Amino acid sequence: MPEEKIFTIPLREVFPKGRVHRTKDASKLVREFLIKNMKSENVKIGKSINENLWKRGIQKPPRRIRIHAIKEEDIVYAELLGVEIKTPSKEELKKKEEKKKEKEKKIKEERKERRKMTIQEEIEEEVKGKPKEIPKVAEEKPKEEVKPPEKREETKKE
Repeated sequence: MPEEKIFTIPLREVFPKGRVHRTKDASKLVREFLIKNMKSENVKIGKSINENLWKRGIQKPPRRIRIHAIKEEDIVYAELLGVEIKTPSKEELKKKEEKKKEKEKKIKEERKERRKMTIQEEIEEEVKGKPKEIPKVAEEKPKEEVKPPEKREETKKE
């Protein structure tokens, strides 16, 4: 049976901070509040909460926000009060997990291929025995001595 609660979250803690950090900090505060009060690390904040926080821009978040939270199987879903919470079905969760596992498996295979390719390339280079490049020595011309400019003697006209 899912656990449901309605909260009024005060956001006054974000106002003493810098103006350009207020709404970002408010969204972090909402997440921390839900983690603390619903006792779960996995929190999904709904689109309606995000839109309400950002409605007036980064400098002016609301002073408080009323939300409706549901906890199902150690996952907390939250939306604004009055907005329907859409929780994914078990089938959808299984599909997401399968997709995630396939993606991780694919990444591991790609990494193995990269390692194999680099090892194979190194072996091929050793077998071929690449000729060493001979550094080109530029033809050196004898350096001309640079003499400091001579001082001109000024002749006085008498």
